Amino acid sequence: MQLLESLDVILLAALVLLVLARKLNVPYPTLLAVAGLGFALLPFAPKIAVDPHLALALFIAPALLYACYNTSPRALRRFWFPLLSLAVFAVLVTTATVALVGVTLGGLSLAAAFALGAIVAPPDAAASEAVLGEVGIPRRGLLLLQGESLLNDATALLLFGLASAFATHSNTAVTPLALAAAIPGGVVFGALAAWAYLRVTPLFARTLGASLADFAVTFGIWLLAERLHISPVLGVVTFGMIVSQRRPIGQPARDRLQGAAVWSAAVLLLNIIAFAVMGLQSRDILIRLPSAERWPAIGFAAVVLATVLATRIAWVFFVRFVEGAIASRYAPSWMPEPPPWNASVILSWSGMRGLLTLATAFALPRSVLGRDLIVLAAFGVVIGTLVLQGLTLGPLIRHLHLGEDPDLADEIAPARKQLIDAGLAVLPVGGGEAAEALRFRYGAASKVIADSVDPQATSEFDELHLQMIARQRVVLHRMRDAGEIAEDVYRRLQEELDWSEVDARSYGDNILKAT
Repeated sequence: MQLLESLDVILLAALVLLVLARKLNVPYPTLLAVAGLGFALLPFAPKIAVDPHLALALFIAPALLYACYNTSPRALRRFWFPLLSLAVFAVLVTTATVALVGVTLGGLSLAAAFALGAIVAPPDAAASEAVLGEVGIPRRGLLLLQGESLLNDATALLLFGLASAFATHSNTAVTPLALAAAIPGGVVFGALAAWAYLRVTPLFARTLGASLADFAVTFGIWLLAERLHISPVLGVVTFGMIVSQRRPIGQPARDRLQGAAVWSAAVLLLNIIAFAVMGLQSRDILIRLPSAERWPAIGFAAVVLATVLATRIAWVFFVRFVEGAIASRYAPSWMPEPPPWNASVILSWSGMRGLLTLATAFALPRSVLGRDLIVLAAFGVVIGTLVLQGLTLGPLIRHLHLGEDPDLADEIAPARKQLIDAGLAVLPVGGGEAAEALRFRYGAASKVIADSVDPQATSEFDELHLQMIARQRVVLHRMRDAGEIAEDVYRRLQEELDWSEVDARSYGDNILKAT
């Protein structure tokens, strides 16, 4: 009962923090991290332990699938060179530099130090996007962060599994061979699971099971992959990428909206619990440490944090220099144009750590020597990056005058017109008042877009549409309160307004916030 009470207090506090984060324009993971530390300092805070075998399945499997649903395969192919440098080589370099610090300053074994490096190496795009979504940066930056978040998770988890196996002396003789078999095995298993799921998922359409099925299958893939001794990470990633791109075109829109809402809430809940549990674990570690060792341990965590920050900055600018040198001399068609230097500054400072670092720290086996120091250092990196970078990233973007791409609206406008024209084409000629009403409404919209694809013109259409919906909501509520319509009629009309608002707000949200 005490555990349930504590979790409820954590969730209620998180609700307040989410509102405060929006008011202060601060990424919510920053406040969650500080709150997790503050919660651990309370005298009545309970002891909550997470089983290492449960940690990755519980926290990482859903987060990986969620990242798959928000990652563009086209962007992965287009920006493969910078993504490869960030998601693979940056993780390897960061792991190596942190491992060097762990061996020389922390007194860790080489395997334990590499485990620490793999834990703190991968940034979490969710924290960066919380800032970047409010301030706005070029689309390339967001695409890189999303792709990096997915691919570096896989890289870091593979390194973490290998380092953990060596640190615990678990099958060290066959680990490299097992890892070589686990990688293609995970990909094949994920592809087979996606093939089967896409054929079964229509059975759950228009039911609450549509969202539940995603969770059940994701956890099932992870658990089965572990039983088969293949990579659960690559299994979930392969499954997610295939399903996100191959879902039937006739999937009900309600299921899509409901699924997006459920997954966003689930990932948020996992973040809340992870930060609270990590704060509690760090408190217990500091209590267990002799007083003479506490400040050296905190100092070691600070050095690891500085190493992580400096390594990413140095690596991003090194890759930018290489890109510029190759582009200026050879201009190969396979390499996209290098980003401007101010964009590289933002990318180098967008390395906040989050859920993956917390989950892998939980998952580190308790038999690893130096585990307490590793967990404390991992939490220090999460807290440090979320506070230092989370609070300064927005002002830095504004100082560098790095705004959104102006061509975003230019791409949306013709696409929107094409969709409208396609819809008008299916209306029957002389099909009665309903067809004429639809033709009038969307024909007018098509004319607005056709006359000018300037962003201001399409923005004005969406702004007026949102104003109309807001007024309709007021009238609808008034009719229900006055008893002019029944409750089921009210719900039906409210649902129609919700759909219309989603359509308009997809492009007009920034305008509405400014008014």
